[in-house]
Amino acid sequence: MKKAKMSWIKASSLAGLLIGSSCPAQTQTTSAIHQLSPSKPSYSITISGPATPIRLGMPVEVIITVTNTTDKDLYWSSAMGKDSAYRDFRFFLTRDGRDVETTFFNRKMTGRQRSGDPDEVTAGPGTAIVLAHPPGKMFEIPINLTRLYKITEPGLYTLKVSRHDEVTKTTVRSNVLTFRIEQ
Repeated sequence: MKKAKMSWIKASSLAGLLIGSSCPAQTQTTSAIHQLSPSKPSYSITISGPATPIRLGMPVEVIITVTNTTDKDLYWSSAMGKDSAYRDFRFFLTRDGRDVETTFFNRKMTGRQRSGDPDEVTAGPGTAIVLAHPPGKMFEIPINLTRLYKITEPGLYTLKVSRHDEVTKTTVRSNVLTFRIEQ
């Protein structure tokens, strides 16, 4: 008798949980949460590079284009200084599927020092500035990849760029740029 009563209580509790999770109040709360946390980033990042093959030893110039994808002003925080664009983004370069060796400058900008790097690597990121940008194209930034990576071999290179979006708390990733370095 006790066993049957316990089974009935467990079954009733389980039914109550299932019914409660599908009630309208629960659905409205879940919908409200999704509205409060946008899944779409507030900006996009597009990278473009030279259309022709690049010779080994030449600068590898790419352009980063940032576009405000919202219908409101977007406040963009950026490090100040002549190399601020290198600090504002994360760069991922591979050659034939393998990570390309970083330069001292890259490690200095990202704070990823190695043993043997000069002590100045430990310097902080510096002061930031916040600027408002209306909807649409915000800015273009030229980047020289040879400042960030030791490009010492010919081959097929692939670049990706990303940045953390403070508004949506997501990582915004660029398109993938592929280019060839020739001897």
